[in-house]
Amino acid sequence: MKRFLTALQFLTIIRISKGFDVTEEKLGKSMACFPLVGLLIGLILVAVRTASSYLLPAPLVDILVIVALVIFAGAFHLDGFADTVDGLAGGKNKEEILAIMRDSRIGSFAVAGLILLLILKVFALMEVPVEIKNRTLLIMPVLGRWSTVQLATCFNYARSGPGTALVFTQFAGKKEYVISTLITAAVMIGLFQLKGLVVYLVILAVTLLFGLFFKKRIGGVTGDIMGAVCEVSEVTTLLLICALYKMNLIVF
Repeated sequence: MKRFLTALQFLTIIRISKGFDVTEEKLGKSMACFPLVGLLIGLILVAVRTASSYLLPAPLVDILVIVALVIFAGAFHLDGFADTVDGLAGGKNKEEILAIMRDSRIGSFAVAGLILLLILKVFALMEVPVEIKNRTLLIMPVLGRWSTVQLATCFNYARSGPGTALVFTQFAGKKEYVISTLITAAVMIGLFQLKGLVVYLVILAVTLLFGLFFKKRIGGVTGDIMGAVCEVSEVTTLLLICALYKMNLIVF
């Protein structure tokens, strides 16, 4: 329970009581519960969709759901996405990329990237079939947060100094990876049966490819990169479900 509460406080705008003690080790090991926090976020999104659908037309409901996702997650991963886009767009080498990513200012590439990402999420969600939309909203944040566990446990920390990701790469290990992976697989199979493994494996592959790319480019991963990959995993989940349904490769 403590690991879940630690993860919940880190990944969302929910704040536990001031007396809640969180050490770096506890924070790192809380990654085992990241998918569970993702599932809770998904349940909130389903509740928002269900409640707002009584008052608003479907397109506005989908927009409101994405707004709720951004607010409840505190735009945490969006910030990482923006910094990562700026770093890749403006940096010529490892040092420049990392320096730009750490800069609190946001550039034009980051702004454009954020706008395109959110537009893509909204329109992809609109195209998800109604009969599986709630299930999709449940797995999307689960897979996104699971992807960060993969990066933390499979790749080194890229910076030489302190940073958000250092705690996770130091203290999240095989145990956290296995637990988070089993939780994610259980949620996927529970909601989509064995058909959901297709989406599961694609997100696994996409995450590892991003990790390998950043390992080659800057020697590892950072907190910003973890946030960026979480966002990419979420939008990939929406796009993949739409594509599989449209091509009749999988009937959910």
